[in-house]
Amino acid sequence: MTNISSILKIFYKPGQVFRETKDNKINCLLPLLLLILIYFVASYLLVSTLIIPDHLNKLETNTYLSQEEKDKALDYFLSPFHNFSTFLSTAFSNLIYYPILSFFLTLLPLLFGGKAIKYFKIFSSVIYIGIIKSIGFLLDTYLKLKYLSLDIGLNLALFFESSSLYLNSFLAKINIFDFWLLILLTILLSVYYEYSKRKSFLICFSFWTIIKVILAYFSYLKEII
Repeated sequence: MTNISSILKIFYKPGQVFRETKDNKINCLLPLLLLILIYFVASYLLVSTLIIPDHLNKLETNTYLSQEEKDKALDYFLSPFHNFSTFLSTAFSNLIYYPILSFFLTLLPLLFGGKAIKYFKIFSSVIYIGIIKSIGFLLDTYLKLKYLSLDIGLNLALFFESSSLYLNSFLAKINIFDFWLLILLTILLSVYYEYSKRKSFLICFSFWTIIKVILAYFSYLKEII
């Protein structure tokens, strides 16, 4: 199976792709390069169009800084170093998700049983899953650029609104593509560790829920402080 056909098959035959990566019949080089390209391009557009202007707007409306301090901060925000470092941090914060997720997936046999799998095999499959996640990131970036707002995104807060600030924070952390990723991770665990589909889903859903609750709580704290 070629990398190109594997990238296409992750949409409609993910189990076959995972079995191929487990048997070392395909590698993740092409999808990894594709992910890097997508995140770099989208991050550049976000930083130049929205993130840096947002920094400048917050600086301008800051009432705690003197004019001299604002001028110094303005010079820094407009510097090539700040633009480049912001771009790298935006792209890196998205790309680092994949090696971290792969690491935690390799630890699952310690908790739930099953034969240990080498990290790189898991990483290869996770990178193919990343193709789906990167499409979500592209669509999310498109919405942000279209409406010129960092608060817009493909999350449940776009469809539901609650009087509870925490609930809104929680909904904002749930991307629509998360449900697709849960299905793919469920299939991955069943292929690699031979868990039942039910067990695989419960593992993925439990950890996903815990992470979303924690992230929502920190977002909630930022809003109320």
